[in-house]
Amino acid sequence: MTDLITRPRRLRQSAALRALFEETTLSLNDLVLPIFVEEEIDDYKAIEAMPGVMRIPEKYLAREIERIANAGIRSVMTFGISHHTDATGSDTWNENGLVARMSRICKSTVPEMIVMSDTCFCEYTSHGHCGVLCDHGVDNDATLENLGKQAVVAAAAGADFIRSFRRDGRTGAGDSPLAGRRRLHQYGDHVLLDQVRFFLLRSVPRSGRYRAEGRSENLSDEPDEPPGGHSRVAAR
Repeated sequence: MTDLITRPRRLRQSAALRALFEETTLSLNDLVLPIFVEEEIDDYKAIEAMPGVMRIPEKYLAREIERIANAGIRSVMTFGISHHTDATGSDTWNENGLVARMSRICKSTVPEMIVMSDTCFCEYTSHGHCGVLCDHGVDNDATLENLGKQAVVAAAAGADFIRSFRRDGRTGAGDSPLAGRRRLHQYGDHVLLDQVRFFLLRSVPRSGRYRAEGRSENLSDEPDEPPGGHSRVAAR
């Protein structure tokens, strides 16, 4: 026990004191705006699962990035909706594909904009699943190999962050090809962003054109899973 009197309110008496002692602040600098970009369309399209959010035509992306920057937002995460789909989502590692073009447009329009590139295949595969399919579901190893190629293409196009995702071993798969090219400075300093609480963003998979055939729930985090559980798995 102690006789000391605790009066935290004394540290909240003025704006200067509150600014000195507050541990958490929130400003536009802390926000990342997800943007959904669709190629080969002429007008904005509403996303039913996310009221008020629109798919941006690729041809208007530069204009949107300027508008976002003028609003004070300094970071975006790019989600693409491709019209060039196949069984593996190969457009994602095409150096001139949508993944690469989105990063290039963002960085060339507003170079100081922080660009986080989503790593996903579901809007690039003909079946709507986020990876390569096999007899028993999604082929984890084949998908990881393709993920590595996608990560390198995004980094080469100018993305500052490469987002990890829901596939076992995915963080390591993204890091390995980048680490293998450390001699190229523009790849060596990129950051892999591990997103582990995907259940907070369940509308994102429904923002595109396709819904996966069959079940994909086993790829998602669940609200009752221990925090950080998937981050440890993904890093293996």
